[in-house]
Amino acid sequence: MSSRRSRVWVAIGTALLAGSTEANDAGALAASDLIPSGPAAQEYQALPLGQIRVGRDSDPLMAQVAAEVQRAAAAVRAPVPLRDGRLDLVATDIARTTVAKRLPSFDAIAFLVHHYGMVEPEPYLVMMRGSPQAEVSLLDDLRKQVPGVFKTDDWRRIGVGVKRGADELIVVLALQPQNLELRAVPRRLPSRGTVTLVGRLLGRFVRPSVLLAVPRGGVRNLVLSARKGHFEFTLACDSGDGAYQLEIEGDDGHGPGVLANFPLYCGVEPPARVAATPNQVTRPQDATEAERELLALLNRDRAAAGLRALQSDARLQGIARGHSREMARTGEVVHVSDKSGSAVDRVRAAHVSPVPRTLAENVGRAFSAAEVEQGFMGSPGHRANVLNPNMTHVGIGVAVGQAEGGAVPLFFTQLFAGW
Repeated sequence: MSSRRSRVWVAIGTALLAGSTEANDAGALAASDLIPSGPAAQEYQALPLGQIRVGRDSDPLMAQVAAEVQRAAAAVRAPVPLRDGRLDLVATDIARTTVAKRLPSFDAIAFLVHHYGMVEPEPYLVMMRGSPQAEVSLLDDLRKQVPGVFKTDDWRRIGVGVKRGADELIVVLALQPQNLELRAVPRRLPSRGTVTLVGRLLGRFVRPSVLLAVPRGGVRNLVLSARKGHFEFTLACDSGDGAYQLEIEGDDGHGPGVLANFPLYCGVEPPARVAATPNQVTRPQDATEAERELLALLNRDRAAAGLRALQSDARLQGIARGHSREMARTGEVVHVSDKSGSAVDRVRAAHVSPVPRTLAENVGRAFSAAEVEQGFMGSPGHRANVLNPNMTHVGIGVAVGQAEGGAVPLFFTQLFAGW
């Protein structure tokens, strides 16, 4: 049985901390343009771990929130995250665009991360809401609940944004892991330009690989030289002008993980604004409903690419559901489980016959099927699995995770097979 490398992508996590005062949520909100409050970065860079981009506290509450988070990390013996001024700007723009329980869309948050020159995947978000006089109670809630956040990852960088309204206070905390360093690279390249990217993997990640989605569609692997986690590769704008989506992966023993995912703009200007369709992240979605919706979205995206629909396979679905349930229990989004092994191992253990010619897996964590499919299609590696013309069947499994404040995450597995 041959198997494509599978991908891992963790969707945005948002916790609505308990104890805050609810504001009115008056139905669906229309999309509006999100215009960043700060200037666009000219370069992308993943700074060395000990370095920071200093920001400016536009509100004294920002420093208080950051200090509480750093104390919580030290108390549970987790790495103490550093303030990053770029992430402060992201959190500030999210806070000022948030209305009631509705955050900006996945695409809008990704746009902000790239606008300010960061290459890592979208941050984990914690949103706190209360009355304008609720500062003390919000800090108390944060003090009680934020230690649990450090069970999900080693957060290395944090940003804080504050929005003060006449009858509501909104605080957004953004946390990011950092698993690679990357030398500065221009966000915009000339038509038919080239650029060499140099960096290194950090921590437990090894075996770097690079995927590129080109403007006219299609995903390819780039050739890179790598030695002891250090890597170097050259990107060429050889498929016309437009946005080239670049993904850098590494393997931590649990399968490939997306360490960076960002666009380079060849012969065109980076966008200055984005539509900010709000998401209501606290609406719980039933697992079975989410499975049906994700299958429909998956086949919609394949149809848009001129590909045939995938058939749902009950055997693959059972395997996918089992893996999603395991991820929901552990809270970890992984391909290689200590209990069940890899996707190939799980298919073999289920005695699926005939054996698929091709096998691939997408896994993720999000608050809805629509959100996770957006994330998959925004990642070159996941997109390649979704749009693989050799796939004929799919099993989709969704499991409900543990509540995080007012929101309940879902864990997703898409298991693709070609017969």
